[in-house]
Amino acid sequence: MKVKKFEIVLTDPETVYFSGQILQGHVILELEKDTKIKGIRMVIRGKAFVHWSEQSMRGPGESRFKSIRHHSATEEYFDYSQQLLSKVPGGGHQDEKRILEAGQYTYPFQFRIPTTSPSSFEGQYGFIRYWVKVTIERPWKEDKSVKKLFTVICPVDLNREPTASEPISKEKEKRLCCLCCISGPITASVRLAQKGYVPGESIYVYGDVTNHSRRKIGGTSVELLMTTIFHTPTKSRTITQQVARLHHGSLPSGGSASWDGDCLVLPPLPPSYMIGCSIMTIKYTLELRVFPVGPAFELAVPLEILVGTVPIHATLDRYLEHQPHHQRQHCNSNNHSTPTPQLPGGGASNDVVVNGFRRVNFISPAFISSSTCCFHLHDDEDDARTILDNTYSPRYVHFDFHALPPRRQQVVRFAM
Repeated sequence: MKVKKFEIVLTDPETVYFSGQILQGHVILELEKDTKIKGIRMVIRGKAFVHWSEQSMRGPGESRFKSIRHHSATEEYFDYSQQLLSKVPGGGHQDEKRILEAGQYTYPFQFRIPTTSPSSFEGQYGFIRYWVKVTIERPWKEDKSVKKLFTVICPVDLNREPTASEPISKEKEKRLCCLCCISGPITASVRLAQKGYVPGESIYVYGDVTNHSRRKIGGTSVELLMTTIFHTPTKSRTITQQVARLHHGSLPSGGSASWDGDCLVLPPLPPSYMIGCSIMTIKYTLELRVFPVGPAFELAVPLEILVGTVPIHATLDRYLEHQPHHQRQHCNSNNHSTPTPQLPGGGASNDVVVNGFRRVNFISPAFISSSTCCFHLHDDEDDARTILDNTYSPRYVHFDFHALPPRRQQVVRFAM
C-alpha cells in the first residue's frame, strides 16, 4: 500500500480541551495508487495506567534468587469506536474486496469528552492519556495506524473551594544538641495571604526565622513541592518533585531574618487532587526549610496549597485594577452588558466568568507544557506500525498574572 499522507488533524490547533467540550477534527488519507482496503476504523480513548516493579532477593544461602514483583492498575474513561469508511452496498464479504482509488480522502469526526474525565498527566509511574487512533484495515496484510494525543483539563474552580481564599500559616521549632548541651531553639513561621492559586499567579511568601541555637544556619529556602501518589489494588507509591524554589543566605547564632513578600510564580502544573481519577492523587506543598550547619536535620514548615484552573474572583479584580484605563473600560463594558450564568465546571470556555458576568476573552489563559510532567511511559498498545509523536507532553492553563502586586496581608498571631 502506497500511502502518501496519513494524519489526524484536530480543529483546535492547541489540542487542549476542557472536560465536557467537543473534540472535532478530520482524518486525511492520500493514496498514490488504487488500494484494496477492508475498513478504516477510528478509536477515541481515554485511560489511566499505573505501573512499577520491585526487585528483591529471596531464598536461603546459595540458592537465593532475584524476585521481581509488578504493581499495576488501569482505569478507563471512555472508548469510542467508529468505522470511517462506509460499507459497499450489499454488505457481506464484499467489504474485503473494496478498492480505494488513488487520491486524497478526508473523514471528519467529532466526540464530546465526558465531563467526568480527569486532567491529562504524565508521571514517573503512570499516566492519564487521551488520544485518537485511526487504523487502515487491509485483508491478508498488516494494518497501518496513526495516533494523535491531546490534552484534557478538568476544571478546578477555586471559587468553589471554601478555603481557597483564606490565609494560611504555620510555625514550628527545633532544638539542636550542641556538645552534649541542649541549645536554644530554632523557630520558623510561614504565612500566605490565600491557599488557592492558578498557574502564572504569584505566591508572596511571608515568614520569620529566629536562631536561638549555638549553631550557624547555613541558609533557608522556600520550595514548592508536587507530590504524586500512584495507587494499585495492593500497594501505593509516592513521588515528590521540587517544581520551584527561592533561597536566602546564612544566619548567625542569635540572629533572625524575615521573608517579606518574596515572590514565587506558579509554573504550568496539573490541578490539585486529580479529580475523576482513583489511581492517582496530586497535592502541592509550599515548604519553608531551615538548614543548620553541622550534623542535624533541617527544620521544615509545610503549608498545603491548592492549584486550580479558574482564579479567585479577588485575583481577577486586582488584575483589572492594574490594567491601563482603556482596557479597564473595555472590560467594564463587557461586565455590565453581557450577564451570564456560571459555566459548568467554572471553565468550559475561553471566557472568564466573574460575579455572574462574562469578561469576553479578556484574560484567556495560555496553554503551556509542564517541565514537571515530561515522562512518557510506553503504551503496550503501540507498535512499530503505529505513527505517533513521541514528543507529546500535556499542557496546562497559565495566566499572565506575574505583574500583580501582593494581596494585603492580614495580621496572624501564633498561639504560644
